[in-house]
Amino acid sequence: MPSSIQELFAEIPKRFDPAAWGPENASLQFNITGDGGGQWHTTITDGKLTVEKGTLSQPSMTVTCTAQDMLAIVNNELSAVSAFMQGRVKIEGDMALAMKLQNLLA
Repeated sequence: MPSSIQELFAEIPKRFDPAAWGPENASLQFNITGDGGGQWHTTITDGKLTVEKGTLSQPSMTVTCTAQDMLAIVNNELSAVSAFMQGRVKIEGDMALAMKLQNLLA
């Protein structure tokens, strides 16, 4: 279980299951606010996932939330759906990717 956002983004490539993700290519932007936050993006192309620090100009989907909420979601202390419904997680772009993202971060 990651204890920091940097640790989380270092772990994401290890958690990625190309078979579970499927054939879809995508670019995901993460804008993490608050203490320990920052901006990262992942690119999934031909079953390979890369993570880099920084921003993308036109991601398929953008997730914005606090570092505290992101860590609570990935550590199963907060439901991603509940956080979204409460406005604690904001998603822009392809909402279908949000469901896939939930599996990636689990």
